[in-house]
Amino acid sequence: MTERDRDPKHPELAPSGPLARLRAQLAGPRGYRRIDALLSAEDAAGAVASLSPNEVFELVHEVGFEDAQPLLELATPTQIQGCFDLDGWAKDQLEVAPLKPWLAALLEVGFEKVGQVWSNLDAELRALIFQRQVKVYDVTLEEAPPEDSEESIMTTPDRFFLLELHGDEDTQRLVQSLVEDLYRADPDLARHTIMAARSEPPAELEEQSYRWRAGRLADLGYVDFYEALDLFRPLDADKVHIGEGSQDKLGGEEDATRLPVVVAEEVLGRSFLARAMASIDDPAEATRLETALMVLVNKVLAAGRAKPGQAEVVRRGALYATATLSLGLETVSRGDLARAQQALHTIGLIRLFRVGYTVTAKLARLAQALAARSVTAGSPARELVAGLCSPRPLFTRAADEPPVAGMRPFEASADLRRAGELLAGLTLRIALVEGLGVDVVAMGQAPSIEPSARPNLDDFIRTALARAVVGGEMRGEALSQGELTALRDRGMQHGKLTEAARAAGFAAIRARLGAAQLQASGAVLTKLLDGWYADLEGILGSVRDAYIDPRFVEGVLVEVKRS
Repeated sequence: MTERDRDPKHPELAPSGPLARLRAQLAGPRGYRRIDALLSAEDAAGAVASLSPNEVFELVHEVGFEDAQPLLELATPTQIQGCFDLDGWAKDQLEVAPLKPWLAALLEVGFEKVGQVWSNLDAELRALIFQRQVKVYDVTLEEAPPEDSEESIMTTPDRFFLLELHGDEDTQRLVQSLVEDLYRADPDLARHTIMAARSEPPAELEEQSYRWRAGRLADLGYVDFYEALDLFRPLDADKVHIGEGSQDKLGGEEDATRLPVVVAEEVLGRSFLARAMASIDDPAEATRLETALMVLVNKVLAAGRAKPGQAEVVRRGALYATATLSLGLETVSRGDLARAQQALHTIGLIRLFRVGYTVTAKLARLAQALAARSVTAGSPARELVAGLCSPRPLFTRAADEPPVAGMRPFEASADLRRAGELLAGLTLRIALVEGLGVDVVAMGQAPSIEPSARPNLDDFIRTALARAVVGGEMRGEALSQGELTALRDRGMQHGKLTEAARAAGFAAIRARLGAAQLQASGAVLTKLLDGWYADLEGILGSVRDAYIDPRFVEGVLVEVKRS
């Protein structure tokens, strides 16, 4: 067995399992090469028809409409309708502008294709698209545009209607071509669309169009915003049991969904989830999990009021969904891979996601209680509190090793432990500083002090420790010249704090915490003390001058005499 085989990040894959399928998908052709492969297939029409609307949408936007023209020639009306669903709406309002490239591409294919696609669209959507682009006058009712109208006017091929064209020249040409092709393909359908655009109330058309569209997308997880919020209803891990039988059901072959590339990448990026999926070798189970994952990602997007179909938006949704799912799976299985595999077979992914969210929400409640007093906490505790207080709790990358800027979702129990350790340390630091008589909230809100110039919590603690390690009282007031030299000369040897000084500091901190009735974990307190001691040694350990210039002493509060 090689090192790679033993590496948990590279588990042995079942050849027909979901992880192997996802890796094969990522290794396969993309963009132009994938379109070429589809068109080169023995049954090119069948190969294209097997794509989901999501996949067609993704390919078209990846390569552009011009290069995707051969693909669109073979795309089915249902696939194009799905692309309209993804591209044409902002929340519950139709946006015609994103649909214009689709219509232009269909017109390039020919009037037969235009007629096929148009007849498959919802009647309300057809009328609404026209209503946004033209004003209809019925010649048979002797209607006509005002004589002083400066708008372009088009007469329909049957001469039943006059169409007042709106928009720029390109839009007007597009509408004219669409009308002409619709009349060539199906005159009755063209007349029905124009008559509905003339007579139906816009609000009713939009509402009904949105309902039809929402129903189709709901099957893929794009549910109503308020329904999607159910994802964030708390669910404790002890309420979820392996073998409970709540796993997502796949209604039929037609419900199977191939994950978009951006989602597949995020699944493979989640170490515990990927390892749990690695040994699944049943093709039907692999398909079920892929479909359930896509539904989960889409519900996360719906809860964020995100517009589906956009690659970067889907990537962010997939990142949060898969990370939180992986955390929930690890929590329920207690980190045991065999149990995690059973959990994937027998527990719905949404329930596992809710468990992952719930454990982060518990940390968020503690962070919210500390938020007002964390402004001067320093990094990474300050950024952690800010991330946990965001609408969806996030983990600060400043707490990663190595630290970097930004936020990411919680994805592993190790993140929870790290966050818990930082919050426990922050609680102790706040208690110590407030025990010194400092109003931490007011200090963070002081408008007259630049944030970078404000003393932070550790500045006060190091200042108090500088006194305590040489037998003084633990106070937070600025150190005098005599106290600085006493720390260096009596508390240090060869630039390092003596064992007696360290013991005195530990005893002083313990006494303060006892007075505040706080119990501190030995590991947390020891780590904090070691950090403060190292800071004090760095501040004064290398200073040899008899007079310690306070202007060059940072990290403690020092008296500065002004002339």
